[in-house]
Amino acid sequence: MDEAKIEAFLAAGHTRRHVLDIVLGVGVKSLSNYINHIACTPLDPAWADQAWAREQAAV
Repeated sequence: MDEAKIEAFLAAGHTRRHVLDIVLGVGVKSLSNYINHIACTPLDPAWADQAWAREQAAV
């Protein structure tokens, strides 16, 4: 993230701590996604109807 974007974020009333919180949250979520993919964690039944499926190419 460039300094101008950070300054705009800070000017909106946020703090540098909020920037760190966002970076940390994205990092934790990314790590969680990779681990769940590697471990083949089953999808929670409450979200089953929103499961991602690869689209099949039209032939």
